[in-house]
Formats: sequence, C-alpha cells, structure tokens
Amino acid sequence: MTAVGLFFAEDAAVKQRFSGLTVTDDRKAQRPVKVFFRYPEVETEKDYPFITIEQVGLSHARELQLSESFYYYDQHDTLPPSESLAYWPSEMDEAGLAATVVGPGYLRSDSFIPIYLTYQVSTYCRSAIHDRQLVSKMIRYVVPFRRGSILVDADGTARRFDLLGWTNSDLLDIETGYRKRIFRKVFTIQMTAEIPQSELEAVQRSTHVSKDLQVPHDPSPFNPYPTISEVF
Repeated sequence: MTAVGLFFAEDAAVKQRFSGLTVTDDRKAQRPVKVFFRYPEVETEKDYPFITIEQVGLSHARELQLSESFYYYDQHDTLPPSESLAYWPSEMDEAGLAATVVGPGYLRSDSFIPIYLTYQVSTYCRSAIHDRQLVSKMIRYVVPFRRGSILVDADGTARRFDLLGWTNSDLLDIETGYRKRIFRKVFTIQMTAEIPQSELEAVQRSTHVSKDLQVPHDPSPFNPYPTISEVF
C-alpha cells in the first residue's frame, strides 16, 4: 500500500530509493544492505552494512513561491497549464482527483507552499571495502550531484532530490571494546515538497454571464468608486 500524507509519502519514497543496494566480498557475491529509519537498537538488526535515514530539517523555499492564485482541476483539460491542478501534494495523483470530482464540476485550491525537506542518510560498514563500494554506488547511481530527482508514488510527482554533500564520520565500535572501527558516511540530501494552503474545494461551471457592468451612483464630489476608464 502506498504511504500518503505529508512526510509519510516523502519518507516512503526516500526509503525506496536506498533499498535494494548490495555489496560484494570474498565470502558473499551479493550481500544486501538493509535500510532503517533509525539506528538499529536490537543486536539482531545490526547486520553490517546497513543504512539509516533521518529527516532533520524543513524550510520554506521562498525562491520557488508563486504569487497567490487559484488552481483548478478540469476533467476536460480546457484550462491553461499555469492554472491546471494535476495532483494533490503527497496524497493524490490525477486519477485520484478525477475520482473526487462530482458531476461536471471542477476542483479548486489555493496555490501551494513550496518547502525543502532535508534528510541525513548514513551508511555503516565494518569493512573499508564495503564502505568504498557503497559510497561509489551512492554518488554514481543513487544520489548523483547532477540531475537528482525522485518519484513520489502517492501523488505521481517527480521531485528535486539533490545531494548537498557528504562527510566522513567513522566510529569506534563499542561492542568490540573500541578496538575496531565502524566506517560511516553521512550524506545530506535536500528534497522539494509542497504544502496546500487550503482544502480542496468542489466548484461548478458558471451557467450565466451578465453583460451589464454597473457602477453605483454617488452624487458627492468625492466618489469612492472608480469609473470605467479608471479600471481599464
């Protein structure tokens, strides 16, 4: 089942991106790399190498914010692209919107608030060979510096998914009395997302347009109403 809702949909997409990785060594040709949303606390879970995911930050992407406007979903696709609503962030794709429409009406929403979600993804290895293999795969195939994107299944959107950098953060293994090293790399990744400003609203097509434009009459010299020439 696809996870839906802000954070849930994004977390599921991130875990899917890092799942399925493997490393190799002289004992095993394909050693799977497990993925966790926290550091494994149970000893049986610590099957090296493994990856942990943490969401560590959220910020308003002000440079991506558009002017206040309405978006509409129209089953007949007669609206200009700048006004067309094709998904509901983190919850519904276009098919979900179509199932929400009642009769021949429209769906309307305020424009969305763009945000950045920041993730820290850490790799843990007992072997330097495994460490090098994971770092190489991450940078080349999983989170490359250029053309970074990620598909969010919940709403069918392709988001920016940018590697900001990684740091070396090796640890001394407590379980071995600090005699062995755990090779750890911490990747910082930024993902775009959106928050709706209003609830999705059902609206109907207008059936009548008035051709008469009337301006209220005020005999006073300080008429607060604009004339037609002032408007246009």
